[in-house]
Amino acid sequence: MTRRESLGAGIIFLWLVGLALLARRELFVAEPEQLMEAALLVVPGTAYYEVMNGDARVGWASASIDTSATGINVRDVMVIDSPDSAASKRFAARARVSLTPGLRLTSFTFELGGDRGPYRVSGKMSQDTLLELITAAGKTHPDTATVSVQRAVFWPTTVPLALALAARPKVGRTYKYSIYDPTTGTPEDIQLAVGAESLFVIPDSARLDKERGTWVVAHEDTVRGWRLDPQGSTLVSGWIDERGRAIETRPMGTFTLRRTAYELAFQNWTLDAKRSSAAKKAHHIPTNR
Repeated sequence: MTRRESLGAGIIFLWLVGLALLARRELFVAEPEQLMEAALLVVPGTAYYEVMNGDARVGWASASIDTSATGINVRDVMVIDSPDSAASKRFAARARVSLTPGLRLTSFTFELGGDRGPYRVSGKMSQDTLLELITAAGKTHPDTATVSVQRAVFWPTTVPLALALAARPKVGRTYKYSIYDPTTGTPEDIQLAVGAESLFVIPDSARLDKERGTWVVAHEDTVRGWRLDPQGSTLVSGWIDERGRAIETRPMGTFTLRRTAYELAFQNWTLDAKRSSAAKKAHHIPTNR
């Protein structure tokens, strides 16, 4: 082999090594690095949802994300109060969650209110392997506990952020995460299979129809979504978009949350409640005989 041929072979070898290192970097990035890169793609803002029980609108929900140099804050609110119920019962849930710039859970507060009575659980990660919990139900003295975790723990509603922005969903693939389940008070390993991909038409603005006294769709947007099929807990399920925001989900297995415009989610539910309350009062007005 001549000197020129040896030099050419060496250049080709170095080029192939460079390609291999690049492929390894792109295809085999460690999970912490993936999450750090994904966090840079998180888009702050608030999404609104109408809560449906079959065809009946029974509540509203919102999911807010704020970003800063020190981390990411997530706020989830859901209120269910069927205006058609003879004995109206209200269910309210609120979560405040703090994440590191790498989407790792650092602390959370979860509260239940309404007719179910006060319930509150707060958690804080310590040394990355210990989850310190304080739970208070009703007027009882708060209980404290420390749970050991083997891997990064996610709050249920932040799993879609990690899946969409770090893993990037592909139909047919299965993803594993560890979540804190506020319904059981313990961490839980879950598996999510991406079962389908589809397009959705979602209302993104509304206008008031004065004749009907209700808000109606003014403009719609087309969004691509992926369906997450859980194996086990249903807290993470349903359709998500490329930003990791829920499109349609059934976190409690009964009620369906559908993304829509603020007025359609909150204002229409408020108007329904006022009309229902007025109808009940009119029905109970005594008549003179």
